[in-house]
Amino acid sequence: MNTIQDCYCVIMAGGIGSRFWPQSRVKRPKQFVDFFGMGRSLLQQTYERFARILPKENIIVSTHLDYSDLVREQLPDLPEEQILHEPAHKGTAPSMAFAAYHIRTLNPKANIVMAPSDQLIMNEEQFAKDIHHALAYVGGHDHLVAVGIRPTHPETRYGYIQASGEVEDGFSKIKTFTEKPELEFARLFVESGEFFWNTGLFVWNVSTIIDTMIRMLPDMAHRLDGIFREEPNRDKRRAALYECYESFPNISVDYAVIERAGNVHMLVGSFGWADMGRWDDVYRYSSKDTEGNVTHGGRVEYYNSRNNLVSAAPDKVVILQDLEGYLVNDSEDVLVICKKDEDDDFKKFRTQVMLKHGEKYM
Repeated sequence: MNTIQDCYCVIMAGGIGSRFWPQSRVKRPKQFVDFFGMGRSLLQQTYERFARILPKENIIVSTHLDYSDLVREQLPDLPEEQILHEPAHKGTAPSMAFAAYHIRTLNPKANIVMAPSDQLIMNEEQFAKDIHHALAYVGGHDHLVAVGIRPTHPETRYGYIQASGEVEDGFSKIKTFTEKPELEFARLFVESGEFFWNTGLFVWNVSTIIDTMIRMLPDMAHRLDGIFREEPNRDKRRAALYECYESFPNISVDYAVIERAGNVHMLVGSFGWADMGRWDDVYRYSSKDTEGNVTHGGRVEYYNSRNNLVSAAPDKVVILQDLEGYLVNDSEDVLVICKKDEDDDFKKFRTQVMLKHGEKYM
């Protein structure tokens, strides 16, 4: 019988977070940034969320080697052995596989929740209930579980999961996955009632995910299996892993496993969820003044200005006049003033800065 001691969490904290440039930089990406002036970064909020519902010794952070010092800085109580270092940016599938084989050496009965480090959860109590429900379910079923959220509006930046009518203990069989649909299709999805946002939260038993990976990604799985079986010493395992990690495919766990495996079910979460994907999300979930302006740091004076997001150093005086719907971000050596919801333009600006002025501004 599985117990709470058999439940683990892997927090995925290796991404670059380029959409939140210039506050998110290559050397300090978005998961390490406090976007809301709460005194806690997205990573710290995620860790604290799971520390309230799982044993702290069962929480593992998977991150790129370059960010290991940042993890230790922000989570000083997290033991070094609970940090997994990814030697290359290879997507979530290799990092997830690495974590699964590592956890199997700790507990071959483990049930695991895989969690991004950059999400907002509105109802922490309900979140804990849903996660415990999913962990208990995978302990008795050879299913992978994707956590879905009923959409509140047509959103083109999220993936969608189509549920079938077959429900077992609150878990639905999945018909289809759709990645980031056009707006017309997103509207149809929401109206149908059959589609749910894919949160990127996944839950599984360690044996089930490893068996599935052997089917879906056999070359990578067999390499990892050999390393973890033949090298009982963790330092030697790490060295062997670093040698082969570069050869692993650069692919997400969604594409590599979840969308192709036939044993995936969905739990519809009811905890309120948002993925932090761009500056407009920071605006949406921040407190606003009577004119709809959001201020994070800085001493800002607004004149005939509304619906803006301003982020600056605490002692910086900022004056806005006749602006509406703008992002003003004064960060280190970059000042950005642009429409906050023009995502395509924002990517263009970032690319042009890199080409004209160099990577030091990234």
